[in-house]
Amino acid sequence: MAAGKFGSEEERIAALEMMFQRKVDPVDHVDTIVIALGSSMLGITFLFLVVAWIKRSYRPIRAKNLSLTTCMFVTSVLWFVGEIPMDGHVILKNAWSNCKFWNIWIRVLFCFAFSAVLFCRCYALDRVFNQNKPTHGWAYYGPSIGMFAIIVIYSIVTQTMSDRLTLTYIKDYELCTTTQGYIIVTLILLWINWLVIAVMTYRLRNIQSTFNEFYELLIICFLATVAMVKTTVIHFVQPKYPYISSYRVTETLVNVIISNAIILIIIAHPVVMSVFRKNEYEREWLLKLRTDGLQDMYEVNMNLHADHPAQYSRMPNVTDSSKIEKTTLGLTPNSNHFIDIRALENKNIAPSSPRSENGRPRSQHCDAHSVDSMDNISSDPVNPRLIL
Repeated sequence: MAAGKFGSEEERIAALEMMFQRKVDPVDHVDTIVIALGSSMLGITFLFLVVAWIKRSYRPIRAKNLSLTTCMFVTSVLWFVGEIPMDGHVILKNAWSNCKFWNIWIRVLFCFAFSAVLFCRCYALDRVFNQNKPTHGWAYYGPSIGMFAIIVIYSIVTQTMSDRLTLTYIKDYELCTTTQGYIIVTLILLWINWLVIAVMTYRLRNIQSTFNEFYELLIICFLATVAMVKTTVIHFVQPKYPYISSYRVTETLVNVIISNAIILIIIAHPVVMSVFRKNEYEREWLLKLRTDGLQDMYEVNMNLHADHPAQYSRMPNVTDSSKIEKTTLGLTPNSNHFIDIRALENKNIAPSSPRSENGRPRSQHCDAHSVDSMDNISSDPVNPRLIL
């Protein structure tokens, strides 16, 4: 079959080998297998998300913020689609020949977006648990919007720049060439993104264990570092890697494995538990809210049979004021939600002590049976959307 100015694909490959002064591996069944494997892994992750949405009322799953997790999945899918042409798994002709579109607006943009969505998740945890502030307002949305704005602006700038400074498509050879300057700047920005996430991970190290995702984030940062080191080494050691089968297969498969692993690290455990140990795991999860000392800072709806999910209310240091507003995660603070500390002190009741229906303080001791039988502690009927 004719390829560009050449009479056959074999002639094109021979011309590329003469240009690169090395062997060039043509697109073959190995590339088809890579695309199929990547699609299968994304399909497995998609099934986990489907189950999670079906069981979204399950409290341990609600705490994982399905909206952000789903956004991460969408960005990983588009990132993978962008890698198919840019890693050399298809011949760059017809729709695949638009190098700038596939690289700038699909591959690079959604690779950045994947890490930016993870940053949003980390920042929400930091905002609530470290800064004692609600997840609303410009102070909350500003950093996330800023990170996405940088990504979009970078994409617009590189799109408008001359092809000779970024990416060029050579029609006769059905070849995309990328300048070293563009590669260096893109990799630097990606490294900065992940360094910011690493800093956020360190800030989250002391969150109480029920909400502590520090170790999961450590694993995620490790996986991201592996992917970044691999990509950096490949781009500088073998710039023509899309034309070498072993390199392009490694680049694509490692990226799709790691992106899927990151999503499953976040969502897989509660999803599996919701299928195989639903009541037992939820009881254990709620028990941790009591036994890990969270009763000192949160009021928790512990009724497993309630129609609405558990409610979490963040309380600042009670010594700062005699009247403290409870800020519910993910909600605008309600001015009617106050705890009168002096009144509690006059009755010798700790502010964090949960109360029974007769007004007497409950015991701080809590076991699995008491968790299962507890009444609603919070009388607020609002169902909070957890931004965690």
